Amino acid sequence: MKKLILTLAAAFLLIQFADAQIFQFGIKGGLGVNKLKMEDLSSPNAAYELATGDNVMGYHLGIQTRIKLAMLYVQPELYFNDAGGILTHDDGVDIRNINIDIKRIDLPVLVGLKFGPARVGIGPVGSFVVKEEVVTKVADIEPDASIFTSSMTWGFQAGIGLDLSKISLDVRYEGSLNKLGDSFDVGTSNFKLDARPSQWVFSLGFWF
Repeated sequence: MKKLILTLAAAFLLIQFADAQIFQFGIKGGLGVNKLKMEDLSSPNAAYELATGDNVMGYHLGIQTRIKLAMLYVQPELYFNDAGGILTHDDGVDIRNINIDIKRIDLPVLVGLKFGPARVGIGPVGSFVVKEEVVTKVADIEPDASIFTSSMTWGFQAGIGLDLSKISLDVRYEGSLNKLGDSFDVGTSNFKLDARPSQWVFSLGFWF
């Protein structure tokens, strides 16, 4: 009887220890520095040019999980991301911005190694756009941003992180795995646009 009680107690402690060490669940949020990528476009009569513009600031908020085995970990996440970018319009007189806002759901799954409190990781991220809007329009140029909702796009994230007790800090770069191919018309011209902005992602998380 005594051995049975000790065995059950040891098993209970082992389960609690494994649960605390192997699986984690928490929340995260932060900022992203985004940039759309496109092929430069000149109108047929050279009345204007469109090109990739400056970086814009966005934000993300959601949940994070982690499965850890020794130094190896897998970290699936799910969060809402407010991203976008800027196209520049140059008509030879003025340079003006076309601001495109893209709201999407992101699902990154990172695989990496943990060295004490420090981490490195890389993995794919799938994104589905839930809303898009051309916030600032220039003259008669109104890019059809609805192309962003056509399908899920795929990218990658790679970066470093730091765990301080229940707090997690992450810095990652996110790039696109989709080739340039989405396009829309401006007047009688057509240009290609990467439907997925590249970005630097800065996150703060909390583990329960």
